[in-house]
Amino acid sequence: MNEKEAYQSLADRLGLEPAIIPFLAEMHLEMTVLNPILPETVRHLGRRLDLRPGQRVLDLACGKGGVSLPLVRTYKVNLTGVDLMPDFIREAWSRAEYSGLYENCRFRLDDAARFAAETKEQWDAVLVVGGMTIIWDSLETGLAAVKPLVCSGGHLVIGQPYLLDRDTVDPEGQVSTIKEETTNALNQIGQVLDILDDGRSGWEAAWELQQKDMARLKKQEPDNQALTAFMDLWTARWRWEMANLGFALWVIGMK
Repeated sequence: MNEKEAYQSLADRLGLEPAIIPFLAEMHLEMTVLNPILPETVRHLGRRLDLRPGQRVLDLACGKGGVSLPLVRTYKVNLTGVDLMPDFIREAWSRAEYSGLYENCRFRLDDAARFAAETKEQWDAVLVVGGMTIIWDSLETGLAAVKPLVCSGGHLVIGQPYLLDRDTVDPEGQVSTIKEETTNALNQIGQVLDILDDGRSGWEAAWELQQKDMARLKKQEPDNQALTAFMDLWTARWRWEMANLGFALWVIGMK
């Protein structure tokens, strides 16, 4: 897949104008981890996965490798990262090279759903952090797609938002379950071993970085009305999410 195809595919999937897509990377310039997850939680995740040198990790919708590259650095595992955003893949390669981890990494510009459907490989740990219901049309569909990718005795890590209040209705229809319901669904495919949740602190840390990026973009692109309108909508959505959603990493042991 080339960059033009990737941008168009992202635009189609997210329902955005293609001209907006490159700015998504600019809106996440300050962020290494592209979800409301604190650095210490990423470190705790590594310990929970019990990884050993030479084991294989797959990160679907890997972004810049913010969650998975620390696993390579600490545990000397071999990483395959897949993402549809060309700018994120370039950044992931750059970070891997700068950290001396290049030889342990393989980053691929591709649609994660297509990759999961076509690959014949298995991994000791598979991560899908924040992208499950963007890549697939539901959590159940995504779980069916990624379960075969995990080796027997391996781990699956799912990062998902959840409703804080069962009676809350997501105006965009993206999130419809509370934490307990997500846990129950994940226990159907394996055993939930741990749930890592940074609560309000995770959201606030991520939002602080987002605000810096959007303020910079508004100065750089003062006449780009389409971008300004999009960032206003993005801000409104983030504020709604911070008030109504949690975000957690579920660590699942697979049989």
